[in-house]
Order: sequence, then structure tokens, then C-alpha cells
Amino acid sequence: MGFPVPDTGEVTEDEGVVGGFLTASGDIDFSGLLGDAGQWTPATINGAYGSRLVIDRNGNWTYRADNSNAAIQALDSGETLTEVFTVNSTRGSSTITITINGADEPPCFVKGTLIDTPLGPRPVEDLRAGDMVLTRDHGPQALTWTGHREIDLYAGPEMAAFRPVRICKDALAPGVPERDILVSPQHRLLIRDPSVALLTGAEEVLCPVRLLENGQGVRTETVPRVSYHHLLFDHHQVVQSSGCASESFFPGELGLNGFGDETRQEVLALFPELRSLPTSYGPTARPVLKRHEARLMRKAMPDVPELLNVLRGRGAGSLPLPVGWPGEPCLR
Repeated sequence: MGFPVPDTGEVTEDEGVVGGFLTASGDIDFSGLLGDAGQWTPATINGAYGSRLVIDRNGNWTYRADNSNAAIQALDSGETLTEVFTVNSTRGSSTITITINGADEPPCFVKGTLIDTPLGPRPVEDLRAGDMVLTRDHGPQALTWTGHREIDLYAGPEMAAFRPVRICKDALAPGVPERDILVSPQHRLLIRDPSVALLTGAEEVLCPVRLLENGQGVRTETVPRVSYHHLLFDHHQVVQSSGCASESFFPGELGLNGFGDETRQEVLALFPELRSLPTSYGPTARPVLKRHEARLMRKAMPDVPELLNVLRGRGAGSLPLPVGWPGEPCLR
């Protein structure tokens, strides 16, 4: 006697998107050798993420989810969403469980960003492999590889995830940054604040800029196109752009997955060990703040705009200044 057995499938944010949707398919079966052709109840079942599962009489199913769904685009690497669909047959019901995997977009600078070098600030698009760039921890270091990608942000709703984030002048601290800069939403900034040490035990951490958005000094930009540029060193580095410290490209497995095949092969040619050992590049330059840690940090930190008003004499707020203000910015 056979009975329905559960089935599973998975999709990954921004990967294999067709018509704005993530898709998966499969064939749910009965146990043993009993055939299940014509034994399933055809159905279309709506899910929670602009998603639905369709199953036919033979147990063949297809799943699709709206890649631009806010809950999907909010996923970071290592995070998942799960949907469970109940399907029926002549021998009872079973489930099809779909896992939606999160993925980080490659961190990168927008064209025009000035990067500190031994020769002074240079536009990121002018830098090439072999050029020297000033790093926070190891002084002048040669770039191993540079790359860029032009993105049409009006190509489909899923492209909203790639909109750049503007960090306005003085948005993070006085002089941080010294001028407006634009980065990709997953670009990680260096953060130093007493609340960080309390939450993580580390003096400094890296935090994706999208977790710092406040709709004012740090906000998503709606533009038709964007030109993103990547800077890769032999080891992960912290670099400086207009007074704001942030990361170089980190070619871990998830970072490489954000590239097209041609660009991915360029990086793998430089670091062939990444093909079989994605972690062989080494650690990040600082611990990376997790989403829940960033949320707690935002609550613990004084409100930046109010602090700036106090520092500029525009208000008489009573918030205490965190350690390092104003001479040593907390966010840098």
C-alpha cells in the first residue's frame, strides 16, 4: 500500500528570475511502487509572497513567487522564508514545502565616488588592477581586480532591490561623509559606537547601509540607471571615500552569486580556490552586523539628526553625546 509522501523545493532571491518571478517545480509521489498517475487533486494554491503553487492530476507541481516582494527582498544571506502547501490525493493529503533563500547583492560603489589613494582621492571608475588604494588597516594596497556593472533599474519590478542608497553629507556624523555618496544597498559601512561593543563584543563592525536607512540622510534613490563599481584586494579591506569608511568587495560564495557568469569567471580565475572552497578568501575585515543586531543598535544609538542640530546650535536637545563626538565620529 502506498501513501503520499512530502515533497520540497527551493528558490533564491534574485536568482533565475523569469518575468519577475522565482520558480521551482517537482513531482510529489506515493511511497513504494504504487503509481500515482491521475490520483492527485488539481489545484492552484495562493501563498504569502505574491506566490502560488499549481499541481496537476499526476502530482506535477510548479511554484512561483514575486521576486520583488518586500519580505523576499529584505532577506539577507543565510536567512530564509518557508511556505508549506497542503495537497490532496485519493490516498490522503501531503505537503510541499518551499524554502526561499536570501542572498546579498554584491557591495559596490556608484560611479563618481571618490576613493582615497596615495595620490589623493580618485573616482572609483578610474581605478584599475595594480593601482594603489589607502586601506584602514594595511596602508597602501594594490587592487587585484576591478569590475563594473550597468543596471537598468526600470527593467522590471525585481530591479528595485538594486536601487542605490544615498548617504548625505554629515548624515552619519559631522564630516561623515564630507559629501554625498551613493553605494549599493548591501554595501557595508564601518561602524564604531559604544552600543556596538555592548551588542557584539567588537569595537567596530560592518553594517549593510540598507539597515541604516531613515528616509532622510540615508535614503534609497529612485533613478533610471546606475553604474556600480567593485574593488577587490588580495584580502578584504576597509577603504575610505569622502570621509566614510566602508568595505571592499568580499568574494564569498554569496557575493559571487550576485555576478553574471563572465564576471564570476574573471574573479575565479584570480582566486581559483574559491571554486571548491568559497571560504578560502579569508575573513571579513570586521565582524558583520546581523539584522537583529542592527535593529537593536539603532534603538540604542542617539538620533543622529537631533544630535547634529545640537552640535550646530539649532536645538537644546538633552540627548547625551556618545563617546567620540564630535572629534571621533561614531559612524565612519
